[in-house]
Amino acid sequence: MTYTELQTNVKDITEMTFTDAQLSMFTKQAEQKIYGFIKDLPVLRTTFSETFTASSGKVLPADCLYVHSVTQQSSGTIVNRKALVQKDLDFLLEAYPLSTQTTDTADPEVKYYALDSSTTSDESASRMVLTLAPKWATSVTIQVDYQYQPRSIVDTDGTEEQPWLGTNYDSALLNGVLIEAARFMKAEPDIVGMYEQQFVLSVQQLADTVNNRLRVDSFRPAESPAQPLTVPAPAQPPQRQEQ
Repeated sequence: MTYTELQTNVKDITEMTFTDAQLSMFTKQAEQKIYGFIKDLPVLRTTFSETFTASSGKVLPADCLYVHSVTQQSSGTIVNRKALVQKDLDFLLEAYPLSTQTTDTADPEVKYYALDSSTTSDESASRMVLTLAPKWATSVTIQVDYQYQPRSIVDTDGTEEQPWLGTNYDSALLNGVLIEAARFMKAEPDIVGMYEQQFVLSVQQLADTVNNRLRVDSFRPAESPAQPLTVPAPAQPPQRQEQ
């Protein structure tokens, strides 16, 4: 479903005319609600690799919501990765007060990482900074696995690839927007309740499909042992009690 189609459907179902600003507000509120209910979507995880130099932190991508893991990637023909342990920034500053640690190795060992808030005034940049310890004089390659904020369907023009939610689960998006529109119109409680019921069903279907099917398919073993069938025992008639 494109954003144009979403706008048309909302107007037709509610039989009301909304401004572009109002429809934009309804849609973004519905998206935030859906992504708040459905956390850790596998399809909304991504990675990026970055080279860290001595005594420097890296501002995470602007779409980063939270970090799943941080690994150090070795150089050479065979790539090995080692997971880093997350610590508080105060721990890193106290345990490793030196700005750099000298070493002659090509791949210095990094043990810990911490997340700090960014002081940048750029609203399009992330508010998180990734800091490593110990800090070596040479550079290291770090891979960050994080959950990202998908682009809103409002920000598309209909000719480009649609965001994942509008492409795969437009029913959840449509019902979420209808709830926000009904609240705006101060609709009758039964109307709001009907939209909410359909929204819950749509979100539950989304949760079951993504969190169960995709996760099971991703970690399915090569060979699954046969499981015996469990047949329930037939119901027994009530026993007659002797007086």
